[in-house]
Amino acid sequence: MFLIQFFLALLLLQVQVQFELVGSIPVRDATFQTDPLGNIYVIQGDRIIKFNNRQEKIADYSNAYLGEIGSLDATDPLRLLIHYKEFNQLLWLDNYLLELRSPVLLDDLGIDQAELICSSSQGGFWVFNGLNDQLQYFDVNLILIQESIPVSPMTNNRKPTGMVEKNRMVYVHVPETGILVFDRYGTYSKTLPVFPDNDFQVTDESIFYTSGKMFWKYDLATYTNTSVNLPDIAEILNVNIQPGYIFIRNPEGIHIYRTRVD
Repeated sequence: MFLIQFFLALLLLQVQVQFELVGSIPVRDATFQTDPLGNIYVIQGDRIIKFNNRQEKIADYSNAYLGEIGSLDATDPLRLLIHYKEFNQLLWLDNYLLELRSPVLLDDLGIDQAELICSSSQGGFWVFNGLNDQLQYFDVNLILIQESIPVSPMTNNRKPTGMVEKNRMVYVHVPETGILVFDRYGTYSKTLPVFPDNDFQVTDESIFYTSGKMFWKYDLATYTNTSVNLPDIAEILNVNIQPGYIFIRNPEGIHIYRTRVD
């Protein structure tokens, strides 16, 4: 955790950090996620391909019976969480992309419309249940433990598009509304004026996101936005930061930069 904070602090100094392109993964029509170890997960339809930061392929997983992958949460590299939104199921994989257990049928848990899913540091998962209009937490035994009040009054009935847990707080992005913050009990805390184009990352101190073709840092202590310089690359689609590396996707693929301090 200290390494991430140290790297991000240096990144914001801009002039003291140099970016060295170490390789690219030439994929199109794909999304990606990274984990704290610097591994890259390329998502194409029902397939996940795992690479290390040297672009070496480590593992490959697909399951056509579950449909296309809706989202992948790689917060815990030993326990990846996949959400198959179309068939309302979720699945956990280990670091070799092997199934840790059989797919979970969310209908069996009373979750009829799982709009968003994310991992929890407590071992279970959070879900935004569109039918109930609530944020819900299920533990490792798939038991409902916490749930929020209905959130539509706070969002003008807009649907959330992204969700992540950090330090036992849950951050839910709602377009044109911002990022709603909930505590570990599902209690609403506040709405932050942060409007990502797509994915966002939350660290101990900041939220990092792309918006308007720029990369931004929102400071959770001062509630201020700061633009962050990136390597010179055209048509940035999304960005991931991990200790010592920055990963940038554009229409040609995923570009991996090593960072160094002069």
